[in-house]
Amino acid sequence: MEQVTDVKYEIRLLDPDRVRFFRGTGGVLEMDYGGERSPEVLLYRTYPLSRQEEYISVRDGKGEEIGIIERLTDLDPDSLGEARMELRLRYLVPRVDRIDKIKQYPGMWVWELQTTLGPIKLSMRNLHEHIQMVGESRLLLSDMDGNRCEIYDTEALDPQSRKLLSRVM
Repeated sequence: MEQVTDVKYEIRLLDPDRVRFFRGTGGVLEMDYGGERSPEVLLYRTYPLSRQEEYISVRDGKGEEIGIIERLTDLDPDSLGEARMELRLRYLVPRVDRIDKIKQYPGMWVWELQTTLGPIKLSMRNLHEHIQMVGESRLLLSDMDGNRCEIYDTEALDPQSRKLLSRVM
């Protein structure tokens, strides 16, 4: 019989007063933590939907976690700006400005949308696997190819878009 060993994982909270993010050669995000320099760092949201600026995982270039920043807003303004920019790039999700069409075909839904990054067409086999409610009026949409976008506030959509959406929700 195989023996189970205890695996311990300690969460290291980083002191925001000691964290400095800046861009190095080629635009790579770097960090200085109280004099200890990390030449390449990656930032990940531990709660990407509900707490986008809290509990940010800071990892080295190999993906090993250095620590967690509890709240980005506790960072100095320059570091906060760099962290926000890095997270925007990692979690690039276009926002839907308008719904042009929602068509149902046998075994397929096709949505034609206008987003902050231009027009997009999403193909979905079924809606319940590809539409995720986040809060009362925010929707995350994905398709079979992994493309994603969000309707940040369904109530802020134009009347025609809301009408199309209400037919399928």
